[in-house]
Amino acid sequence: MISTASAMRAFSRTPRPIILLAAMAIASCGGESADPAGSSASSADADALVQRSSGPNAAASSGRIEGEIEIALKGSEAFAEPFSTTLSGAFSVRQDSAFPDYEIEMGVGDNGVALTAVGGRSYVSLGSTGYELPAAVRRRLLRTSARGANGLTRTLEQFGIAPARWETERRVAGTERIDGVEVTHITTSFVAGRILKDANTLLGLMTSLGITRALGLPASISARARRIIVAGVQTKRGESWIATRDKVLRKAGFTLTFAIAKADRPALGGISSGTVVGMLDVSEIGTPQRIAEPRSLRPFSDFELALDVIGDTR
Repeated sequence: MISTASAMRAFSRTPRPIILLAAMAIASCGGESADPAGSSASSADADALVQRSSGPNAAASSGRIEGEIEIALKGSEAFAEPFSTTLSGAFSVRQDSAFPDYEIEMGVGDNGVALTAVGGRSYVSLGSTGYELPAAVRRRLLRTSARGANGLTRTLEQFGIAPARWETERRVAGTERIDGVEVTHITTSFVAGRILKDANTLLGLMTSLGITRALGLPASISARARRIIVAGVQTKRGESWIATRDKVLRKAGFTLTFAIAKADRPALGGISSGTVVGMLDVSEIGTPQRIAEPRSLRPFSDFELALDVIGDTR
């Protein structure tokens, strides 16, 4: 059995991905934003391009995703310093499966794990040791993945990331080049409730793995907290870049600021205001990705034991 000490070291070494969920939940909600300049034709073109990008698309069968979010909050001692999180890894769709294979590193604060799906099985890993996920957790991943229509969106949906579902008021801003690929630049706003709902999807996944319990995170964002956040957003703006030729998303991002009414701050742990900046990069589209099972495998009960020890040392 893997030692709990080595498991803890692996958990803390992994890059800091996916508190993205709560951050995006706190972030991209409510408020009014000015309608970006642009014609109705520009809006229709942008909507059509996003629909193509998020729909069935054989070109989006493999690649890499790199996500980062930087969060600065005021009013709460628990978040006295700004922090950032990341999401990183490869995905690939096999011809005989609609569920993508992937190896994605994700984490919360200074802690992290890797999630791997390959050959019809799913694993969570600490360092080089993998633990096969229980059937109920894999069914959750299959269910959320089914919301997507191509390899990229089916991968992102499992982590509650769906820019095309969040965006509103799209406008074509022009064409640019990213890594030599011509892309259409689109400016957007957001729908708060959709992002909050997807944040709870990711929290649900983390809860099913035992991560929220071990790290003292909420299992969901309550309806009251959602209402408070929605009322507090001051500015929200987003952007996406979609390849003009293969119609695959290459980049998406958002910037948001919010302020919480004084009477509502106790419900959010004292948070008074904040700024959240997020970015998702998609690269190596169409390039074969090597995704393999973890080098050593242990029962999922060993992973649960490691999390119990981590929770005891918080």
